[in-house]
Amino acid sequence: MEDNIIISGVEESRTEMGKSENLAKMISHVFSSEMNIAAETVDNLQIYKLFRMGEYDRQRKFPRPICVQFANRAHKEIVMRHIKVLKDKKSPIRVSQHQPEELRERRKHLYEVQKQYAQRNIETTLKGTKLIFTKSKSVYKDKIGSRPTAEEIINGEEVKIAITPGKTTEDNGNRFAAHAVPVDSYKQVRRSLVEVIRSDSIASASHNIFAFRFTGNDGTTHDGSDDDGEHGAGRLLLKALIDNDVKNTLVVVSRWYGNKIGPRRFKHINEVGLSAARNMSGST
Repeated sequence: MEDNIIISGVEESRTEMGKSENLAKMISHVFSSEMNIAAETVDNLQIYKLFRMGEYDRQRKFPRPICVQFANRAHKEIVMRHIKVLKDKKSPIRVSQHQPEELRERRKHLYEVQKQYAQRNIETTLKGTKLIFTKSKSVYKDKIGSRPTAEEIINGEEVKIAITPGKTTEDNGNRFAAHAVPVDSYKQVRRSLVEVIRSDSIASASHNIFAFRFTGNDGTTHDGSDDDGEHGAGRLLLKALIDNDVKNTLVVVSRWYGNKIGPRRFKHINEVGLSAARNMSGST
């Protein structure tokens, strides 16, 4: 991926369907006309492969992004140096480096954290996968820390908590189940997370996605999430909690992997997660 770029905002046309040479002409036009790269330079760019990302869908509101794989990293850097031209022209086309899903989700999470600090008039700068406080130059760290280790789950101190289950959903060999726990501090979130994950009923799950929200003693709302390999799932689960005004709750959604089901997995994760949160709310 180090030699790849992603181009967004290039309209799709029927002539490019199944014909890579037509897509190549479109990309060359973007480089020369939109980014002002010299025609001779564009002709000499060594591109190994280029393709639209995802399946074609007439209902899609925006054109699919294009992945361009360069055979030479220096040629990728030539294109990256001209990104500013697109911004100056206020072009709808955007060019970015192709990053792994995990890094992209990390940046999205930090962007949300940055917006929360901005509401409190605290200035921050997002650099790569780090959120830096402008005044102190210190780096933001998630207060819950990294995911619990296997040793922590197996040998950690046992804490008695009330775990409320939600509904279970199955789809094409996949099973989704959720559990909710009341929380009011970061320490409680971590301890509860360990207890839920070590439960016999979900110890064999392929993924354990979680999201939490609680209000501190000062009235400030704290939240967080983790994907556990289901890129984007934790962030979407947290959004579902926010949209449904779920508070002082940790929700863990477990998935036992069967077969690929595409975006449907996010719907299942949100539905079973919210069912656990509602069951807990109804029992208190």
